[in-house]
Amino acid sequence: MRKRKLPLFRIAIYTVLLTVVAVTVPPRVQEWVADDRRFEPLLTFDEVKRTEFPDAPHQRYLILYHERGDIPEVLATVDNLSMALRYAKLPYDVMSFAEYKKLNTPLARYQQGAVVIVGERQEELPHQDLLQKYVTEQGGLLINALRSPRSPLNPFFGIEGTPKFAVQPPIGLHWAETNIYPGLSEVTLSGDKLTSSSLTLQPALEDDAVVWAESDDEGSVPYLWVIERGAGKVIYWNTTALQETPMRGAFIQTMLKAQGGAKASVGAQVWFIDDFPSPAYGLVSPGNTTGMSDYMFRLKRWDPDMQEIAKKYGIRYSAGVIFMYNDQVKGPFEYVENGQENLFDLEVELVKSGGELGLHGYNHLSLRKSYTDYEKQLYGYKPWPSEQEMLAALLTARKLWQQEIKAPLPTMYIPPSNVLSREGKMQLYNAFPELKTISALYATPGKGGEFSQEFLADPDIPQIMGTPRVTYGYSLTDDEKFDLYSAIANLGIVSHFNHPDDVFHGDRNKGKTWLELRDDYAKLVGDVNSRFQWLQPLTATELSDKLRMYHATQVQFDRSEQDRLTAYLSPLQGPMVLEVHVNDPFAWQAVSGGEILARNEEYGLLWVEATEPKLVLEVAK
Repeated sequence: MRKRKLPLFRIAIYTVLLTVVAVTVPPRVQEWVADDRRFEPLLTFDEVKRTEFPDAPHQRYLILYHERGDIPEVLATVDNLSMALRYAKLPYDVMSFAEYKKLNTPLARYQQGAVVIVGERQEELPHQDLLQKYVTEQGGLLINALRSPRSPLNPFFGIEGTPKFAVQPPIGLHWAETNIYPGLSEVTLSGDKLTSSSLTLQPALEDDAVVWAESDDEGSVPYLWVIERGAGKVIYWNTTALQETPMRGAFIQTMLKAQGGAKASVGAQVWFIDDFPSPAYGLVSPGNTTGMSDYMFRLKRWDPDMQEIAKKYGIRYSAGVIFMYNDQVKGPFEYVENGQENLFDLEVELVKSGGELGLHGYNHLSLRKSYTDYEKQLYGYKPWPSEQEMLAALLTARKLWQQEIKAPLPTMYIPPSNVLSREGKMQLYNAFPELKTISALYATPGKGGEFSQEFLADPDIPQIMGTPRVTYGYSLTDDEKFDLYSAIANLGIVSHFNHPDDVFHGDRNKGKTWLELRDDYAKLVGDVNSRFQWLQPLTATELSDKLRMYHATQVQFDRSEQDRLTAYLSPLQGPMVLEVHVNDPFAWQAVSGGEILARNEEYGLLWVEATEPKLVLEVAK
């Protein structure tokens, strides 16, 4: 082992990790990407485009919630559904039962959208007669988002008799209606993913109730059903699960499936590689059953296979660089060649224009000054003794980047093990003020100290946009696929990561060989790009830029004219993807303001790219 300070060294050759434009893509995708938009995406217009929003009926939503002495799931559900609507760019209002009683808001305002009730004690819900008329006479959609055993509206929602809580909470979820949204309504959730507080529905539901989802156990308890009532419909969620982040996509898509309508989508896919280059020494790590050294496996198998997948589907990798694999938390911080440099020649083969290299750290220690006993056992990391030592290590990484990589400083950061403290984040920004995004984990409970993020600007450093990762691994379970498809269904984003050395670890490789993991990963990437041709492959920094424009744009949909949809988008800084639920996607055409990107007849979906602040779609005459 040779030790030296800040060596002039070939780290520069992995300044960018990327892939080549797809040469083999499905025909429908190829037709759409003929102008190379998937590889060099148009993110911004030369000039911002604006329009006035008409003071007229539009697709709008109302959340009514019981605020006094109700169960804690109420506010958690309100917050979660509000975020889902915000991400979908669907205008909404939130009122407590008391505010609704006082204001007596005209419900015709929500005729093109829906009214959502959240509360267990619904006997205190005012104007229940008006809510029923909103459905039966005005054609509105009324959604009960939280089971309520004593709601006076239960007969209207199709519940016969007096329901009771299930003694044994039902588990899992099985979709009885599978054509709600691609991928999302095709997977079955396990009991580990979903355990629900639900009603037994004794004696029964009305015959007119169409069950869309039920528990995946012997009881087959209905979780979700739809009933037509006069000119409109009702949806009932017999669960408390809508408080959970992964249910955002299901909430949005079932609502649009029942009522029709449109939403906005970011339209992006980002594929991350953490620990790059990974510690691939000439030895054979425990768990390495490839018959090769770690180094030769990377050289002969992993990198060529991952490059081939990228070429086939046109995806682009965003990688996080580690300079040292040590546990040093006190300076002086130096560089030691300990084996990973053997991979640099290999990385030359992967350097193409279009990918992104971000910072993962000076070493693989999370920027935390303390850990709980559970976190110590989970990660085994040394805490940093002070913020000054954190900053010194980060400044060393900055100097190494400037002297050895000789490329623009990183604008993306991936926290080691997705763990980051507030003080660590502030020191990170002090060392790298160029940062535009941090990529950790999407809206997790944070039980293991994870840095939980939304796809929003950081609350402490607004310059930094959150681009969290939603899913992880090469081989996904149905539970994990549900998370992936839910993020697409709500945001229109795929954000996925893995590690090169996952194959060597039994707790990560799920007992599979590299060939099996590789094939599973290729199938995952292929499924995403065949189902969702409109997802542009972006880097993490490009996604952060696109999110800023996306959040800055106000969107309004008008479906008041039959067989016609008008969308208003302002200020429009770049193309925006809109997703539309219709009965016959192939009957619709873009009249002005954009073009249709893809259609899905099975699910009744259109994906449209808006290029003007006013877009009009209609059924062809």
